[in-house]
Amino acid sequence: MGDEPRVETAIEEPALGESEEPLTARSIASAFAGGLAGLVVMSPLIAGVPILLGVFRLESLARFADLVISQADAVLGLVFFVAGGVVVLPLFFVVTATFLPPHEPRYLRGATISSFFWIGFVYIFWPGSTAFVNATFLLVTLVSHWIYGAVLGLVMQRLTGIPEHSV
Repeated sequence: MGDEPRVETAIEEPALGESEEPLTARSIASAFAGGLAGLVVMSPLIAGVPILLGVFRLESLARFADLVISQADAVLGLVFFVAGGVVVLPLFFVVTATFLPPHEPRYLRGATISSFFWIGFVYIFWPGSTAFVNATFLLVTLVSHWIYGAVLGLVMQRLTGIPEHSV
């Protein structure tokens, strides 16, 4: 059973060639590209559902920016949110992907790390509304983060592969 040869799929074969060194400019750029793609794909769900429920609050974005700069506004919060999704979370992914589950398919490791970041997202953006809205918020934001992470991992796997390194 365990001795069967592994069949690689097109998703698991990097288009730009797998990097021998795990932390190259190319692998980091592919992570940034994956983070941007993940944000684009998750945006209709993570912003659209709260807007439809009437619980989307600009104050939450301002509160998010307040974590970095005192007296910030919603625009700066949106900038920080995008920067986190395009730069910060992908950098965490590049560094930790080797150690994350699942073993296969490797690109789903992005969903694992985005689940960790979802916890902070829930704390910052909690709507504090009815039980239905709160439950919907939890479900929609978790699925959104899984979509983001899967896209991040998929783009990175497709471009340069998920880095493997030892400590």
